[in-house]
Amino acid sequence: MSFSWDLAFHSGMSAKSDIRAAVDEGVPVGVVATLLDLSKTYLVLPRHLDNGGSAFVDSGAFAAFQKGETVVWERVFRVYESILLMTSRPEGLSIVAPDVIGNQAATLELWTEHRDRVSQWIAAGARVIVPLQCGELSAGQLLDKAKAIFGTERLCAGIPSNLAAMGAEDAATLNHTDFHILGRVILTADLMKKLSVLLANNPGATYTADANWMRSRIREISQARTVATPDPLGRPVDSSRTRAVREVLRQDAYQYKKRA
Repeated sequence: MSFSWDLAFHSGMSAKSDIRAAVDEGVPVGVVATLLDLSKTYLVLPRHLDNGGSAFVDSGAFAAFQKGETVVWERVFRVYESILLMTSRPEGLSIVAPDVIGNQAATLELWTEHRDRVSQWIAAGARVIVPLQCGELSAGQLLDKAKAIFGTERLCAGIPSNLAAMGAEDAATLNHTDFHILGRVILTADLMKKLSVLLANNPGATYTADANWMRSRIREISQARTVATPDPLGRPVDSSRTRAVREVLRQDAYQYKKRA
């Protein structure tokens, strides 16, 4: 099947040298809210958005789940809201609503608890992704609940990439206009099962995805490192890491539909 994402976010770009390379190349950037410092939150990402770029900011809930840690939601929310405050083009920002991995009931409780906060992000122009965790409700029913809680249809349905987290039958219950695949860009057989169902039932929808671009390209980035040539005007020279990431991005960035 011939398919291209509307946007494919290059996640894993939270480090200073990496995000600089990604922003320089103008690719859709993916970061984790809890790994951002003040410079990235107030300057780098807002400028990227203002220049017409796209950014995906994850809450860090999945990483916290893997480590057995608790998410400090106030810290995550402050990052979201700071970026929104500093950019004049919030429509390029995708952020993830609070959720509990693998727990639909607890996710619904979080949505209800923070409905006013989330509604403010939507009103400010952000694209808010609601992760559809499995549970008693089907994916379609859970999305309807989200729309009722937040009082709007303008939500992005977050689809777990793992087939065990949401099967094709569950995905078939969704009828919507905006979808984001969480955690995978490259199409595997399992992901294709869900994506095929979504495309058949929602042919005109927006489809985006994110995945850690850095993780599988460490060797290429290491090999691409070169010695910097001093700038004749004395301007700051990019680090070897920034130059290497930029070079590998030029050769091997995710494929997605380029904006005209």
